[in-house]
Amino acid sequence: MSFYPEFDEVLDRLIKKAKKYDSINLSVTDLNGILRTKTIPGDVFHRVVKGEGGIGMYSGTYSIAANSDAFYPEIFLKHYMADGFLIPQDAPPYENHWCAPATAANEKVLEVICDIYWKHDKSQVYNSPRHLTNKLLRQLDEQGLSIYSAMEYEFTVFESDGKTPAWRGVHAYSNIVIRKVALTVSDLKACLKKAGIPVRSVNTEYGPGQLEITIFPKYGITMADDAIMFKHAVMETFLNHNFKATFMSKSDETSSPSSGHYNFSIWNKEKTKNLFYDSEAEDNLSQLARRFISGIITHAKALTGLFDPTVNCYRRLVPHTFAPFTVSWSYEAREAFIRAKNSAENCTYLEVRAPSGSSNPYLVLSGVIAAGLDGIKRNLDIPPFEGDITDCELLPRSLDEALNYLENDEILVESLGEDFVDHYITLKRKLEIAKLEGMDDIEKERQLYMDLI
Repeated sequence: MSFYPEFDEVLDRLIKKAKKYDSINLSVTDLNGILRTKTIPGDVFHRVVKGEGGIGMYSGTYSIAANSDAFYPEIFLKHYMADGFLIPQDAPPYENHWCAPATAANEKVLEVICDIYWKHDKSQVYNSPRHLTNKLLRQLDEQGLSIYSAMEYEFTVFESDGKTPAWRGVHAYSNIVIRKVALTVSDLKACLKKAGIPVRSVNTEYGPGQLEITIFPKYGITMADDAIMFKHAVMETFLNHNFKATFMSKSDETSSPSSGHYNFSIWNKEKTKNLFYDSEAEDNLSQLARRFISGIITHAKALTGLFDPTVNCYRRLVPHTFAPFTVSWSYEAREAFIRAKNSAENCTYLEVRAPSGSSNPYLVLSGVIAAGLDGIKRNLDIPPFEGDITDCELLPRSLDEALNYLENDEILVESLGEDFVDHYITLKRKLEIAKLEGMDDIEKERQLYMDLI
């Protein structure tokens, strides 16, 4: 029995490709959006994956916090904390030009997207965020629909001490200020281009040391794969140049919060028509676009638990931060949960502004699809936009409150899977909230999140 139908073909292609590289990084993304990696020398890759039967990987990888604290769910204990197999997925690998072996030793490094499977029955470990996303994408495909999307990340750059911003003050869109990190950004752009993740735009943002860099949208799960690689490329490239970059929502008391806006549209299965656009509608938004808006707004409070997954995130979801703090949608308002962009057919999409820079793109994509499909299934609709968004219901004010909404949202729980939601919430409560909630100590939050998120 193979791990999945195309596995043998995928592995054979990878073995041939590995001969051209010094190192092969086999990486999975944990629930925190952090890559967890085993590196295999390219010249022994065939012997390890074929002759030894596979690469062992700690099956509790999806049960650890950002700092690698762990809890042990029942199914994990049932298998005696056994290793699983680290299995390459049917996804294009990335040339990694930003990691230490590539920059310090001039190695050729290949980054391979993987997932963890149980050894005893070759089934996929249920709490994988990428596995969840593929499940939701199949449900979308069954409706004859494709999703075209991209994350839009902000992050803060510090000097090597991790405390001094790369520049002081508010200098949004300043070519003068960005000179401080211009060589680093140029290196990053070159690395990402070689990896097949070309940069779309770069600008300074509203806070000290803050940058926004956008990449181009992709269909399906490739968006999330690209986003994970992008974030790690940013963090490693800035380290290579003696800076420290973090996607924490708020990395100190004076910083401007960093977001991870999610921009998406729904297309037909053939990917030839934007189904969010309707030239006959007064605002160019189709009924399908309205179903997605209504589904996301209906589940907004629960989705916040996925979109803003750290205790630190809730320092951002407050008034006057250009971030949403109410259950709302708009055409232009920057503090809305969703903005509907509707200037032309190929420029009609929804900007979900709630996600933090700390968000896991697989969970953002999964949550949006689940909520949107509910909007379709129940024919949910929204009234025409009117009024002041500050008059709308407030979003959760803490991670614990958001998780309570997620836990009690029966529709989302059923769509995402009860086991997955229970596991995710337990991890957050045991390994983050229990340690940080109520302390209002940003330094302890930095210790937990800053190095890897």
